[in-house]
Amino acid sequence: MHLPATVPLPSHRRRAALAIAGTTGLALVALSHHPVVAKASSVQESLAQLVSLQLMDGVVHGVLMVMLAMLAGGFAVFSALLGRWRPPVIIAMAGYGLGCCIVVGAMLLDGFAVPQLARQFIAGPQSEVDLIYVVLRVIGTIIQVLTKAGLLSMCAAFLAWSYALASAPAWPWSRWCAALGLAAGLLPGLFILLADVRLTPASLMAIFGVHSIWNLAVAVLLVRSGRVT
Repeated sequence: MHLPATVPLPSHRRRAALAIAGTTGLALVALSHHPVVAKASSVQESLAQLVSLQLMDGVVHGVLMVMLAMLAGGFAVFSALLGRWRPPVIIAMAGYGLGCCIVVGAMLLDGFAVPQLARQFIAGPQSEVDLIYVVLRVIGTIIQVLTKAGLLSMCAAFLAWSYALASAPAWPWSRWCAALGLAAGLLPGLFILLADVRLTPASLMAIFGVHSIWNLAVAVLLVRSGRVT
């Protein structure tokens, strides 16, 4: 099985590699600055913390959304290198795009909707404060479900890209990259499915840290790959 002879230009591949590698590093930095609400003694105190963290919440989640878009663009070039019309590559692109959209939905709720609701109701009567606390807990559950679903979709995309690499090895290091993609897809995926834990900034950093190894391997492959004949 051979890859198409028409692949992205070297300059396009270098830009995509830079986007993937640079974005991966910036995303890790942004995750490390993700605001965390401390344990509070009352509902009002929890809402006050959410309000005080609103700006930082918006900045971090806004940066992460931009980073996801840049990663998706870099992986689109990677898909073109592998042959964008190959079935596993199509599945990978669809899975990664779907995962990005789902995670962005979770980020919009977590970084913008939740702090805004807290700000609107923090000065309200106790009945409204109690009600919004229940609403925010429901939204928190939705955020968890969306984030896990989005990450699982990305993990599935890594597995599909890895299969595409392994089934048509065009470079000596293709199978090594495929092996890293297999680990990046399986390990976080199994953790999300089997551990049944609540995702926190720390666990998200661990998951994305594993994904980062694959991201950097793809960036290296984009730089070192030449025209396939």
